[in-house]
Amino acid sequence: QVPPPTPKRQGPRVAKKRFNGEDALTPREIQDKQNEGMRLSKALALLGVASRRGAEEIIFAGRVTVNGAVVETPQHTVSPNRDAIAVDGRAVDGGLALEQTHAYFILNKPKGYLCSNKASSGGTRGGNDKLVLDLFEDYRSAWRKKHPGKLPPRLFTVGRLDVNTTGMLLVTTDGQWCQRVAHPSAEIVKSYVLTADKRPTKAQVKKMAEGCIVDGKKVTPRNVESMENARDGGPLNRVSVDVVDGRNREVREIAANAGVGVKKLKRVRVGGLRMPSELPLGKYMTLKPHQVGYVLDKGLANNEKAREETGRMGKSF
Repeated sequence: QVPPPTPKRQGPRVAKKRFNGEDALTPREIQDKQNEGMRLSKALALLGVASRRGAEEIIFAGRVTVNGAVVETPQHTVSPNRDAIAVDGRAVDGGLALEQTHAYFILNKPKGYLCSNKASSGGTRGGNDKLVLDLFEDYRSAWRKKHPGKLPPRLFTVGRLDVNTTGMLLVTTDGQWCQRVAHPSAEIVKSYVLTADKRPTKAQVKKMAEGCIVDGKKVTPRNVESMENARDGGPLNRVSVDVVDGRNREVREIAANAGVGVKKLKRVRVGGLRMPSELPLGKYMTLKPHQVGYVLDKGLANNEKAREETGRMGKSF
């Protein structure tokens, strides 16, 4: 028996419910939700005290009071606009609640800086520890000057670069946008320029393009090519590598698997946004709204023919 035909859909297709960043809240919407109440750990994160995990540790340690009473459960419901929240006896106020828009930055990361909010040794700062977010102290100082006695919004690094890798790093106050860009499901292309210790052979470049096992999973670069014919007149021992997985030390592992020694590694593009060549090491620039959109623009990111014709890779400034 022939089954009846499937009835035609009436109205627009119902979108699948999944996180894609479009349901991220603006600072004003966050402020409205604060009136409805939220978990204490989340409130501390929004107020710029610490990450949610860090906030939970502070709460468990008995360092947080709400309306004068010590609270040791992160699930405790509070309203930052109505309840008096204090850490170590000091009232906390500030963060995104005082801002109308998020901030987005592009940083030219120097070598020797950690992409972390904590030092490497158990969360305590050592004398030689240098953190990427330390480079934004002037932003924090200007914010505190504008809002005396308030805590500045927490900054997030969008993904990570290992301590020896330089180049493009996105930093933002928008935690949900950060997750959207960094999550592998977004398939955002990250482009690197690898400078080898000697000129790689064609066989080695081909081996790199085949990928390798990284963290127990097979990863394959989106594109690998020698830059010996690059129009910028740079060294012949460079290789351009595009990846989407973003696993820890992925490009270095791919190079090592092909027998290519890495002398330098620099990220030059994320999605459709390329780092401007005039941005000095250790300095950052504030992104404009249309530049933020370039990051998720796959049309720009995948336009390899335009890159070859113009000598540029992705949209710049």
